[in-house]
Amino acid sequence: MKKIIPLFFIGSILAQTHYAGDDNVWQGVHAFYNYETADAIEILAKARVETPENPTVHLTWAAALWLHNQANSSVEQTYIDLENDLNEVISVYEELVQKYPEEPIYKLYHGSAKGLMARIYLGKKEWLNTLEWAYSGFRVIQKVETEHPDIIDATLPIGIVEYYAGLSNVLIQWGASLLGLDPSRELGLEKIERAANEGPWAWIEAKGILSFLYLWVDVEPGKALEHSGKLVEEFPRNFYFRILYTESLIRSGKMNSALTSLNTLKKIYPNLTDIQKSWYYGYLQYEFGLFHFKEGKNDKALVYINEAVHNYGAELDIILANAWCLKGQLHDLKNERNKAITAYEECVDLGNYTYTIDLSKMYLETPFQN
Repeated sequence: MKKIIPLFFIGSILAQTHYAGDDNVWQGVHAFYNYETADAIEILAKARVETPENPTVHLTWAAALWLHNQANSSVEQTYIDLENDLNEVISVYEELVQKYPEEPIYKLYHGSAKGLMARIYLGKKEWLNTLEWAYSGFRVIQKVETEHPDIIDATLPIGIVEYYAGLSNVLIQWGASLLGLDPSRELGLEKIERAANEGPWAWIEAKGILSFLYLWVDVEPGKALEHSGKLVEEFPRNFYFRILYTESLIRSGKMNSALTSLNTLKKIYPNLTDIQKSWYYGYLQYEFGLFHFKEGKNDKALVYINEAVHNYGAELDIILANAWCLKGQLHDLKNERNKAITAYEECVDLGNYTYTIDLSKMYLETPFQN
């Protein structure tokens, strides 16, 4: 079972102050968000040498290497490489914090690098190491955000944790309260929205997170369309951002634009690495299935949805849950109630925090009717 995991330490922090090397960092950021990760690594490695006191460059370099390895290497090798890169980066930030103790931005990136280390142990299911690194990193971020509210980008990780705690059980909410946080979905969303609209660097991750939430958790497709549209405009070759945008169009009823975006996805897909193709095949099939369902072409939709659920290779199971629910709806419309029940049960068994779980529970009691 894969829950929604708050991976809030990547690409999420920077003050509004301009630092030498920022233009090169932005060039690297645009490259890796457009899946040109090899170019991004080269750009950022050079920038690290030329502007070693730029606060963003070191963690961004590690993130670029991570994204490149995710698309080209085994999971095990990816974790090994990321741990080595982060050990180097954490050491650099420790030196910068000592050299510039009055500069909160270096503390912030030091905390972010530590927090990202938790992602390695999360993937390995080493829970104590995960907790230790996540807590040590988050406490640094939290202190800087509290003492320097002008650093708008720092509201993103705080907002994500508050939102996630608001979704979760009483124990997690209690833990968030011990950290001095308000486990509130509403307040969490406000902070993420602020980062998306005002954050000079965090807006990319913030808009991606909000698009995700407004599509599949707190469903408001119009807001998802607003945020994902900006991402696609800035990063036209990012397959995941276009998935968000395409579903936002479908759920907003903009079917002509949705078809155009679907065809763009088909054109981008062959350029992905084999690993990326495995991740995103199920996503692509689901989006075509959803499109045909909204168009009333249920038999055609079911063909795509069957492909999605039986050939799903992504880490997160959010779209898989949606695909199983839609499969149940399609079988209900065909008066195939037993098949519908099986599909809804598959969705519910995933146990993530999306609204689709509640829909499937409802349709288990009362068959779906269009």
